[in-house]
Amino acid sequence: KNSLGIGVLKIIFSYFFSLMLAIMINEVRHTMFKRVVQTVSYLPHFVSWVVAANLVFVTLSPDSGIVNEVLLKLGIVKSPIAFMGKANLFWLIVALAEVWKNSGYSAIVYLSAMTAIDPSLYESADIDGAGRFTKIFHITLPSIAPTIKTLLVLSIGRLLSVGFEQVYVLKSASTMETATTLEVYIYDFAMKYGQWSKGSAMS
Repeated sequence: KNSLGIGVLKIIFSYFFSLMLAIMINEVRHTMFKRVVQTVSYLPHFVSWVVAANLVFVTLSPDSGIVNEVLLKLGIVKSPIAFMGKANLFWLIVALAEVWKNSGYSAIVYLSAMTAIDPSLYESADIDGAGRFTKIFHITLPSIAPTIKTLLVLSIGRLLSVGFEQVYVLKSASTMETATTLEVYIYDFAMKYGQWSKGSAMS
């Protein structure tokens, strides 16, 4: 259940956010700003999950975390929330951490597909008076549809591979109920209890 839940949320958030990010970057006309946004967005991909998890813990900290600070300033909550200690939020936190870390890198595939779109299509649309959203929905998305479908199929194929390292470093004693995925369970079974043969078979 945990593996499927996290896997589905990762597909929904990461897949669609990567596509939206690619479209937004593609629509930027200022070349230097475009390059800066691209670089900043895909840099987290090269950070290990150990470092990334620490950043997540600091960001969501009830003591000085920026998320709690903003929620308190806006009056949305009256007291800080211990996000990383709430089992019912663990799936969502893992999915959003995945979005932050890998969406920028995944968007590169969509951006490369967009470079193959014939510029004359956009020029014709401009002559016809089409706006940006019209061009996105009637030119950009249909042109990269094969890439979108292929990446969706590949994402579904990795549904149960939710990322051992990410889940393992983000889990805590209070979130074990929703953090024990197949990969974590197999690792614990083999490493903690020394059941190497059974652990290998389950893997």
